[in-house]
Amino acid sequence: MELPRRTLLKATGASMAAGGAVATTGTAAADPSDTWDPAHSTNYSSSNRGTNDINWIVVHVTVGEYSGAINWFKNPDANVSAHYVIRNSDGHTTKMVDESDVAWHASGFNSNSIGIEHEWTESQGFISDTMYEQSAEIIEYLADQYDIPLNYYRDHTVPCDASGGIIEHRHAPADSHCGSSNQTACPGPDWDGDRLMEFVGSTGGGGGTTFEDGQAIHANTTVNTRERPGMGDDVVATLEEGDVGKIVNGPVEEDGYTWWGIHWTDAGVWGWSVEQLIDACPLFCHGTRVETTQDLNVRAGPSLADDVIHTVPGGQTGEVTAGPQSDGHYQYWHVEYDSGVEGWSIADEGRLVVE
Repeated sequence: MELPRRTLLKATGASMAAGGAVATTGTAAADPSDTWDPAHSTNYSSSNRGTNDINWIVVHVTVGEYSGAINWFKNPDANVSAHYVIRNSDGHTTKMVDESDVAWHASGFNSNSIGIEHEWTESQGFISDTMYEQSAEIIEYLADQYDIPLNYYRDHTVPCDASGGIIEHRHAPADSHCGSSNQTACPGPDWDGDRLMEFVGSTGGGGGTTFEDGQAIHANTTVNTRERPGMGDDVVATLEEGDVGKIVNGPVEEDGYTWWGIHWTDAGVWGWSVEQLIDACPLFCHGTRVETTQDLNVRAGPSLADDVIHTVPGGQTGEVTAGPQSDGHYQYWHVEYDSGVEGWSIADEGRLVVE
């Protein structure tokens, strides 16, 4: 049982990198946009949306310059808008529609989503890490404000099954029945959703907004995990880049850093680590210990079309060794269960959770 150790972690601690500088984090979630420049009122719907109304973040590219997109959304004849527009060169962000209002960016998917436009032109031919990082910061802010899951999807049928997440414009369903996707190539050939998600969960923030209790994480560098949250406290163990664990406590502000209590499952140790030295996994890391919450089919491959080779009961534990893979409907992870069974299982809707 981890509870006694968790209780201890509330008073004691764990981790700091063996070398290298770490920037001081902030203490509260704040809107990360730089400028408020509202879209014309004819280009969006005034509303009063709250947490229960917003479930999705839709990513777009402008197919034009940053200033041109802003000017277009301010044009009363445009009939289109987005909540945020981000500049490619430096990540400068203009907010144009309040989240409580409905921007017109994804046709039938507008009412429960927030749209983020990323500057891209064919002549540029790339999307900068600076813009990905800024987009990730906005996504984390929105996820914290509106309880949006930080899962990335690439199929128009997913919103009819999943509770929310991040989706590309081309995969946003055209209607509430998820019968078809929007007829668009947006966000285009240079967009890399995997690269975006490398920044999501690793952009800092502090104040308890970056990680959640029970969340799977991994070390993004060599990390010393400490007995208490402070630079002068004893090192419990040194973790290597890629070592996995899960959040069990925190955050705690100490010595100018944000610390999280972590059970490092690879090493079998508990301690406190500085926020910037750990990254969140999309859902699980390879090596994450997981547990089923209900009877769960184990398949020969990551698809409903693949044979069921076993059904494991609720409460079965194991280790993730591959994934995620999607068949267009569900997200699958390859798990080696402690019972000796191994194969692909669906993790959607909490069927598979961090142990």
